Amino acid sequence: MPSGKPSVRHPSHSHPLRGHKAQVEEEIICSGCDLDVVGAAFKCTKSDCDYFLHKSCFDLPRETRHKSHPDHPLTLLYSPTYESSAYSCDACGEDGSGFAYNCSICKWDLHVGCAFMPELVEREGHAHPLKLLYGTPCKNGSVFSCDVCQETMPDNLWLYYCKKCDYGTHLHSCAVEEKEEPKRGGGNGRGSTSNGGNKGGRGSAASELAAMLKAQRDMEKMQIELHLQMQRAKIDKKSRKSILNSI
Repeated sequence: MPSGKPSVRHPSHSHPLRGHKAQVEEEIICSGCDLDVVGAAFKCTKSDCDYFLHKSCFDLPRETRHKSHPDHPLTLLYSPTYESSAYSCDACGEDGSGFAYNCSICKWDLHVGCAFMPELVEREGHAHPLKLLYGTPCKNGSVFSCDVCQETMPDNLWLYYCKKCDYGTHLHSCAVEEKEEPKRGGGNGRGSTSNGGNKGGRGSAASELAAMLKAQRDMEKMQIELHLQMQRAKIDKKSRKSILNSI
């Protein structure tokens, strides 16, 4: 493939990768997070290999800590280690076959997009910010229903919630870019004796992509800030060494 761009390596793929600016009309899917790729990305240098990564997926840290699983660090896996070659995300309840953050001790997995969801989001039509919860706020066997789609939510899945209004939404399908006017106050289904065993909805690919891209932008800002801090630390170290040498 003739190109003046330098190639790079990533441990998830056997071939070199090259920078690529993905356009919407290309309809590219990231081989890491399985979401649409738009903007800065990497593509395989082999013309017959359809491997792409978001830049942010390329730069994901190999290990991270998460508030939802405080006892153990999470390790980035490039493919599931289970016999099914898939995993079920413990945040949104949906299956995945690409990158995941995994706790091998607890058999606990997160989509990489879910792992970096913001702790607070603004929702058009609701007066207060919604806070990320790592399980429904219901107690004593009662169930929680999404206040946008009215779907019953399993009590172990994440959601966005306003405690003041007792108002909550799915992690992906309803919390971001949902156009319907939400009703305020408590949703239907509070206090029901149902066991709440329905699968959590993931919603449209567009809403999840929006959440993923926002998480990617936030992560890139953090990486830039960390890089600047490291550069400042190096400069300070050189300055101190220079001062000591001049004494």
